[in-house]
Amino acid sequence: MLLLSPLAAGASGLAQRQCLPSQELRVCLWQDARLTPGKHGDDGWKPPLALSELRVYDSQGRQLSRLRVGRQSALERTRLSDGGKPVLLLKEDHSIGFGSYAGVETRPFTATAGGIRFAQPEGRPPAQPFAMASSLKSGWKEASDGFLLVSCAPDFPARGEWDGESFRVSYRRLKLQNGQWRLSERSERGFWENEGDFPAERLFPK
Repeated sequence: MLLLSPLAAGASGLAQRQCLPSQELRVCLWQDARLTPGKHGDDGWKPPLALSELRVYDSQGRQLSRLRVGRQSALERTRLSDGGKPVLLLKEDHSIGFGSYAGVETRPFTATAGGIRFAQPEGRPPAQPFAMASSLKSGWKEASDGFLLVSCAPDFPARGEWDGESFRVSYRRLKLQNGQWRLSERSERGFWENEGDFPAERLFPK
């Protein structure tokens, strides 16, 4: 789904932090100029931190489009490509300092002259943007054809009451195939936390 439209360049209070090449384009992350590598967090800023922006530039340095993203964001490369276009990652930190499920949400995307196209698995409603979570009970890793995702949650019995002990682990594979993202999933009773080894790839759907 295309989520970026051409806009006028410039936004006061933002500074360029990262730039990654994407064929003949560049994708750059701009953040509140007050943020530094040693100073993070959204609390206590007056005025509040501005939202970060992804900006796409052509080979001449002209800004083609921009998209507002989370205040605490970062860009990363992958080894994947979609029709020759590099697949990049937008990481948005939603950590709150506690809890098993709050953490960093990562969205794969590609850039074109028209904007940013985030990975959206076939059959998933556009109103539900896809993200890969990394928290105490969820994680992911890059695979040769996409990504492996694992998560652990309470396994509620038919009566809807949790006994405080039973959990279910979900194994999902997000595969890039012929320009389309496909998501497959299986689950089983068990327990996993993101503090040790990532599950073996054989546990994930093909």
